[in-house]
Amino acid sequence: MKKIALTLSILGLVSAASVAQAALINTANLTSSEAKALVQDKGAIVLTTTPGIYDRYVANGSYCAPHEEAERAYVVTKDSNRSLIGYTCVMGNNES
Repeated sequence: MKKIALTLSILGLVSAASVAQAALINTANLTSSEAKALVQDKGAIVLTTTPGIYDRYVANGSYCAPHEEAERAYVVTKDSNRSLIGYTCVMGNNES
C-alpha cells in the first residue's frame, strides 16, 4: 500500500511539473512591447526563451532578494533578436 501511495505521489509531482512548464509564456511568441508590458504588469514573472530554458524577469530591483542585484535582461521576441524586457536578479558583488 505504501508503494502505491509513493507512486501516486511521484506521478502527481511529475504531472504538476509538466503543467507548470506548459503554462510558461515563450518570449518568442510576444512582441518586445508585449513582453516588457507583461513584466511591468506582473512585477516578477517566469518566462521561457526557448524550450526548456526559462528565467525569472522582474520590473525593477525591489523584486530581488537583499543579496541580489538587478541586471538588464535581453531576450528574443517576435520582433527582435535582443529586446530589453526588464531585469533578472543576480548574486551581488561581495567586495568589501
